[in-house]
Amino acid sequence: MITTKEVKIKISGDFNSEYIENELKNMGFDVLRWAVTKIDDDFYTLNIAIVQD
Repeated sequence: MITTKEVKIKISGDFNSEYIENELKNMGFDVLRWAVTKIDDDFYTLNIAIVQD
């Protein structure tokens, strides 16, 4: 089943797709797509589509 959810990732010095994808992988997500929906002082908020059993 494919579902969507919002997650937060801590802001680092390098903002690139490789950083985001590695962080999502480290969180254990099997991500189909992601999009940054908000940026505040400490976190990127992402909307992700994931494969869930």
